[in-house]
Amino acid sequence: MKRAVSYLLDLLFPPKCAFCGALMEHTGSGVCPRCSSALPFLPDNRVLREVNTFPAAVTFYYDEPVSTGIKALKFRKTPWRAKIFARYLAQTAAEYLGGQFDEVTFVPVSLKRNYQRGFDQARLLADEAAKIWSCRAVPTVRKVRDNRRQSSLDSPEDRAENVKNVYRVPHPEQVAGKRFLLIDDVLTTGSTISACAAALMDAGAASVVCAALAGGRSPQKNAPAGELDASDKAGGGN
Repeated sequence: MKRAVSYLLDLLFPPKCAFCGALMEHTGSGVCPRCSSALPFLPDNRVLREVNTFPAAVTFYYDEPVSTGIKALKFRKTPWRAKIFARYLAQTAAEYLGGQFDEVTFVPVSLKRNYQRGFDQARLLADEAAKIWSCRAVPTVRKVRDNRRQSSLDSPEDRAENVKNVYRVPHPEQVAGKRFLLIDDVLTTGSTISACAAALMDAGAASVVCAALAGGRSPQKNAPAGELDASDKAGGGN
């Protein structure tokens, strides 16, 4: 019966690859063979990095087909992709940050951007990752003012300045003494995620570790700095 239902669903709603959007014969892993063989995983010695004293684990380079998938998630209103992406992020976080967190949270977009888009992509990733660990992601940080898009700024110094006093924890009693995994979709200079992590620490969190689906270009790409940050959480309108 389950196989019959799955077959009918595939006929009515043809499954697509979460990265490139190509139609697939069967739902399966949610990733087509072409993308599966081309996913730009970071090498083991580059997955874990430190962002302003906060450990951060990143799964992929921000290259094709990952960049196409993330842009489609955010700008083409295809939230179903987050479930597929979260599997990769959760595996990386568990492998490199396991045992270092008790709670899962995320870098928020602004209320305005959430309304325009209809969802917060980092929250979707956090929700789906938390389900894998049989827990739930909790909202802890709030974006309290709009600022310029991080992608419009080239230097790490300008990006860090752009997110100053942007994030607050409205209910410190909910985070005090807890160890958090803070999730975002893309990590470039780390200004945004480290600003959120610092807000958690200022509110009394015991520790914060971070994870992102993608970050930076592979050494072969040599992309301009302004193209590296697909994450627009700290940008104008968030």
